[in-house]
Amino acid sequence: MLALFKVECLKLKGTKILWLSIIILALTIALEFYSYTGSTKYSIDRDGWNDYFMSVVILINFLTGYMSYYILTCYIYAREYQERTHMALFTSPVRRSRLYFSKLLVIYMYIAVSLLLAFGLSALLGMLITTRPLTFEIVIYQLGIFAKMILMHAMLIPIITFIAIRWRKFVPAIMGMCTVMCLNFVLVNTPGNTFYPWTVPLLFSPHGTLGRTFTNVPGGVISICFIFVLGLLLALRSYIRIETK
Repeated sequence: MLALFKVECLKLKGTKILWLSIIILALTIALEFYSYTGSTKYSIDRDGWNDYFMSVVILINFLTGYMSYYILTCYIYAREYQERTHMALFTSPVRRSRLYFSKLLVIYMYIAVSLLLAFGLSALLGMLITTRPLTFEIVIYQLGIFAKMILMHAMLIPIITFIAIRWRKFVPAIMGMCTVMCLNFVLVNTPGNTFYPWTVPLLFSPHGTLGRTFTNVPGGVISICFIFVLGLLLALRSYIRIETK
């Protein structure tokens, strides 16, 4: 498995899609930094560090996280068909389930590293525009938030891998990304919003005035666990049974 993981990392290294995914998240940090430096409406000195980080968290959980992760996911799982190398891959003696999980592990590593770097970069840029100290308690609290984000975004990936495997094209990434973002806008303030799994990362993190006052935590846990298990089963079934022609 480790050897397959290294191969997938090498295949992804330096690709335009990887850079696009990184740039999307980098622009998120840059946009929030610009908002705090270019407008008197936002101030770390006045509002505190937690509000500053919350603005970054909301944007990632609401829009840019899905853009970055889904583009990369569909690319990783559909690239063999796009490059017409799938026959060599699927006729190799390596079990397809191991191939699937090696690719999934690459995506999970990217999610974890990118979110931790987003936190670190946000903190460094924030210290340039305030004299308010970033205390150890705030750092630990925010790391807990970002750790939960890693877990929740990771649980939403398998269903996207199924879409990529099923349709074997990069286009589903764009369609899925647009659908998720549009439904987030529509459903985030509705009753039962947590039963739509893609609102869960937003609603289970600090989200300001977005969403309803009451968050149905059990409903959110059930919905995101259900979509994780369903996506994993569908993706594995499709990947194992996929034809080589």
